[in-house]
Amino acid sequence: MNNSKFLKIVIVFLLVVNIGTLTFMWVHRPPKNEVVEGFFAKELQFTNQQKEQFEELVHQHREAMCALKEDDRMAHDAYLDLLKNPKVTPQMIHAAVSKIGACREKEELAMFYHFQKVRAICSSEQKKKFDEIIREAARMMRPKPNHDGPPPGRENGAEMMPPPPRP
Repeated sequence: MNNSKFLKIVIVFLLVVNIGTLTFMWVHRPPKNEVVEGFFAKELQFTNQQKEQFEELVHQHREAMCALKEDDRMAHDAYLDLLKNPKVTPQMIHAAVSKIGACREKEELAMFYHFQKVRAICSSEQKKKFDEIIREAARMMRPKPNHDGPPPGRENGAEMMPPPPRP
């Protein structure tokens, strides 16, 4: 009986510690943007002056992106509002989709010009590292492959191994 009571106390204690740890990690985690910014500054080994310039560029970029995201949200709302219109024409739909595309284009251009400005504050050595980081980031941000088709290397219909038998 004593052993059972001890085990219950240990289990409750471990649960409380786990919940406390998860809560602490959740509350004290840095925002995603700060992690990315810190990563750039650390990896590129910015000087104090470069850090100040970088922070200003990030601030300007955030403001621009916030406005662009709001424009995109409004364009999507207008597009979806067309569903309520019984007299919607194909031209109206295409115009709404074009507006969404224009918003996306502005976001992509803003991102490009932001990174161009960041690269401009780098030394020649830092630019080499920056180019590596951007290439890796672009690779990680690519859309994930569609898993509906055959696995890579089997596009030509090559015979595949059958699945293992079920027990």
